This record gives sequence, C-alpha cells and structure tokens, in this order.
Amino acid sequence: MKSAADLYAYEVLRAFAHTHNYNKWIFEIFQPYIRNTLLEVGFGIGNMTKHFIGSCKNYIGIDISKSFLGHMRIDFPDAELDLLDIADEKALSLKSKHIDTISCINVLEHIENDKKALENMFYLLEPDGYLLLFLPAVSSLYGSIDKNLGHYRRYNKKALIELLESVGFKIDKIFFSNFLGLWGWLLNGKILKRKKFPILQPLLFDKIVFINAKIEKMINLPIGMTLMAVARKPKENHKYS
Repeated sequence: MKSAADLYAYEVLRAFAHTHNYNKWIFEIFQPYIRNTLLEVGFGIGNMTKHFIGSCKNYIGIDISKSFLGHMRIDFPDAELDLLDIADEKALSLKSKHIDTISCINVLEHIENDKKALENMFYLLEPDGYLLLFLPAVSSLYGSIDKNLGHYRRYNKKALIELLESVGFKIDKIFFSNFLGLWGWLLNGKILKRKKFPILQPLLFDKIVFINAKIEKMINLPIGMTLMAVARKPKENHKYS
C-alpha cells in the first residue's frame, strides 16, 4: 500500500507532466552537455525522460520506486530501466556502461546521504563527463511543503559548490532560477505552513516560463527558488575512479 508521501509525490509529478513548456525549458538548458550515454537518476513518471531519450545514443534510468518503474515500463518499453538507489553500492554496477552524462533533476534533496550519492555519481561518470543538477534552493526556505514532499534539505549556492568540489567535481555553471516562485513557496510553506502547494501555480508558471527565461538571460539572479548546476568530472582527477 502506498504511503501518503508516495501518493502526494505522484500527484505532484502528474501536475508537472502537464507543464510542457517548463520541462522543455529545463531540458534545453542542459541539452548542450548531453553526450552519448545518459543516466537519469530518479526518472519518476518520465516527465524528463522523453526529452533525454531523444537526445543521447544510450539511455539508462534508475529510481527507487517500484510503482514508478512499473509505470515507466509501460510508457517506455524499450528503455533500459532499473530499480536502484544511487546512494547504494549496488548502483556502482553501472560503471561498465561508460556513462558520460548524469541527470539528477529534483532528486538529490530526497536523498539523506547526498554526499554519498554524489560520490557514486562521480565514480560512475567517465572522465570529462557531466553531472546536470536541478535543485530546490535557499535552505532558510525549507518548510512544511518540503517536509511533506520528502525533502531532507534545500541548497545554498556556496554550500553546494563546496559539496561538489569536495567530491572532486569542477563547476562549469551554477545559477539561481525562478525568482517569482520563491515568494509563493515562502508564503505557502513558511508563513501559511501548508503541506501542499496549489497545483495551479506550476500550471500558471508554465504559461510564462519562456518570458521568465528571457529575463533570466539578461539578469544574473542573486537568489531564486531553484539552483541549476553543471558539474564536470575532470580528466586529470582520478578520485573515486
């Protein structure tokens, strides 16, 4: 029987399945860094998977949810999918796949030992391979909605850089996004202490996401609801390899 947290996670993913512009925008930011073999950590119900499969030669997807895996095997019957926890030693069996791109979108915050997960991703990546991260930002914004979503944390920019570098990654790009969403999350999760955010909000944001993207290209945001990062495993660094 699914827990309340699992049911809410599915509800949220179903809502974001309808934010086609938003999902496409995330993909287009990361697309230049996608190479040959991509590992999607935490495929959920495939909101990003359909974009990734068409952009790489070899796709591999992992998740810890049996129900999500069953869902994905129906929608993507030819995809290589597995039930694996990226923070577990068993995930290291993927080393033979010669992975040169790893996507981890709205997943790392759900992993208690995020450093171990990053160490495993670093190990799995081929030298000069890319890690693509999309994370909830601003630790002080952590509230009731984060708890209900199963988030262990939100990330500060400086702390994330230090964490990635401690594992061995080099940062190619890191930036805040979605300044407007910050205030909605503050209102709902910190002030009103709601356990759920209004599903209408992401659907409305989806209508203006490309306008938002144009603004963010002109302005380097000092803060935002989301952190995006592109990190690289250096050729010369053999840590954890």
